[in-house]
Amino acid sequence: MKITFLTFALIFSLLACSHKMNPDKYKKSQIIFGNGGGFTNLVNEYHLLENGQLYHKRSIDTVFTELGKQNSDSVKMLFAKTKVLFDETKGFREPGNMYYFIKLKQDTTTTEIVWGASKETSPAKELYKELMNLVNLK
Repeated sequence: MKITFLTFALIFSLLACSHKMNPDKYKKSQIIFGNGGGFTNLVNEYHLLENGQLYHKRSIDTVFTELGKQNSDSVKMLFAKTKVLFDETKGFREPGNMYYFIKLKQDTTTTEIVWGASKETSPAKELYKELMNLVNLK
């Protein structure tokens, strides 16, 4: 049986697409952070996976954009800080018109901290700045 170039290209592209990571289906821990609200109610969401991969998706997007792999020591430190924050802060949820969030997804459980732009007292502000530095370096 002859395989034409077109058939080969089709098979290759299907295999390549199937290996693309989807943070929604990632089984290990991940930190999800971002912001949203305002007039457009657009949400920017970033996913830092335990393996160091960083992804971005806006609420109007259908697919994630890969932003690259992060330094493994930095990722371990950020996960440790996030776990401590969530251990110390149970259910902080004070959103505003414009809001920021950090979520910790482990197994099938997702916990979150949400605060409004005008809230100066969020326990997660410093961690949020560190996480956003990953995005701003790209």
